[in-house]
Amino acid sequence: MEVKELKTKVKVTFPDESEIFMAEEFLSLFGGVTFAGKELETDMGNVSSMDTVFLQIALSLFKTAKDAGSKISVKSCESFDKLLSLYGLHIQDAVGGN
Repeated sequence: MEVKELKTKVKVTFPDESEIFMAEEFLSLFGGVTFAGKELETDMGNVSSMDTVFLQIALSLFKTAKDAGSKISVKSCESFDKLLSLYGLHIQDAVGGN
């Protein structure tokens, strides 16, 4: 898992096991990150399992970035896609159409 704040973007890489036991550690990586004027680039490409806690984290991350006016790009994974489908969401719903 990784969160990198660069000049023009914030890069977030979700952990392979995006499960509840990893949530606190993952969230601690966001301290002081600013989205204003930056693109949010999320990478879930290596995620092998994801539970609803990480779905909530991802949706909150997208909302925070969208509220800051950020463009959002997502490299998705099967686990995330399945959770979105389970709740009747589409990736464009999740990222706000960006």
